[in-house]
Amino acid sequence: MADWVIESFNKAHDRSAFTCGKPVLDDFIRARVSQYEQRRLGKTFVLVPVGEQRVIGYYTLAAGAVAFENLPTAASRKLPKHPVPVILLARLAIDQSVQAQRLGERLLLDALQRAWDLSNKLVAHAVAVDALDDDAVGFYTRYGFEPLLDNPRHLYLPMTTIAQVLG
Repeated sequence: MADWVIESFNKAHDRSAFTCGKPVLDDFIRARVSQYEQRRLGKTFVLVPVGEQRVIGYYTLAAGAVAFENLPTAASRKLPKHPVPVILLARLAIDQSVQAQRLGERLLLDALQRAWDLSNKLVAHAVAVDALDDDAVGFYTRYGFEPLLDNPRHLYLPMTTIAQVLG
């Protein structure tokens, strides 16, 4: 098995051949990520083979909020009736050439660790994700994400759960 490293995106990363099978995710990493970062809309982290610049996976984190009324009752009981700050896992994708090697899990766990670290500097109650499709919903729910009330593809994972997962 190859060795991989997750690092902050920079323009030297080769993403020209990246194909995950989801055109919107392919287009983002190939053509839009630089502008997204320059405008400070999110921060992207890439998975590359050690010693290479070829992107084989990535995820993007951004600031966000969830409307109080979209939280499940159990989650909202102890919270004020305001929008709840979250870290948005805006995108997560793995190149088709390395799918089924649990690299999506590796990226997700790295994203959760970064989100946890950020939540200790800048308050965030949870990580939220807008799953692209039903396959993505299945992936995230396997790791404990729960649906919000507004949309079954809008999922969240409270920081208290992330702390338990990370140990």
